[in-house]
Amino acid sequence: MKLKTYTLFNPLFSFVIDNKLRGMIENMDEEMGFMGVKMGMNVLEAGCGSGFVTPVLSKAVGEKGFVISVDVQEKMIKKAQRKRGCLHNVDFRTESASNLSSVKDKEIDLAFLYYSFHEIDKKDEAVSELYRVLKQDGVLSIKEPKFEVFKRDMQAYKELIISHGFKIAKSYRDCDFLGCYLKFVKNQ
Repeated sequence: MKLKTYTLFNPLFSFVIDNKLRGMIENMDEEMGFMGVKMGMNVLEAGCGSGFVTPVLSKAVGEKGFVISVDVQEKMIKKAQRKRGCLHNVDFRTESASNLSSVKDKEIDLAFLYYSFHEIDKKDEAVSELYRVLKQDGVLSIKEPKFEVFKRDMQAYKELIISHGFKIAKSYRDCDFLGCYLKFVKNQ
C-alpha cells in the first residue's frame, strides 16, 4: 500500500516549528525524554528542517553524544547551519531519509523524526534505511501532527515499520496536545 505524503501543511508547520513561542506550547526538554533521547547517544535527526529542535537534541546527548541532522532540502540545511552551526556535536547533511548514504551501518542509537515522517515520499525505503543505520536495540522515535488526517495513517505507519523488523516499544504517552508518538526498537 502506498502511504500518503502530505505537503499541504508545510507552511503552517514551518511557522509553528520555527516560532519562538513554541516553547510556551511544548517543553522540548521533556519531549526528549518522551522520544527516548539520552546522554551519550548518537542520534539521527531525519527531517531537521531549519534546526529548531537540533540545539535541544545537542544538549540532550551531551558532550559524549553526537547528532546527525539531515534534510532533503538543501535550503533548509543551509538555514539550519546559519542558525545552529555553532553546535560542536552536530553534523548537518543534505540527505533523504530514504537514502542515508553518508551514515554507516549500525552507527545510530536513536533515529528521531519529529513532525517529518508524513513528508517522506518513499516511506518503505526510509524505514529500511533507518533499520540499517540503527544499532542492535536502537530506537526509532516518531512524533506526527495530531490532525485527524494524520491520525488515520498512524496504524498504517505502525504496520509498515513492524514489517521491516521493528517491534513496538513502550511509549510514555500516545498523544499530547500537538502530536502523536510512535516508538520502536530494532528487533534483530
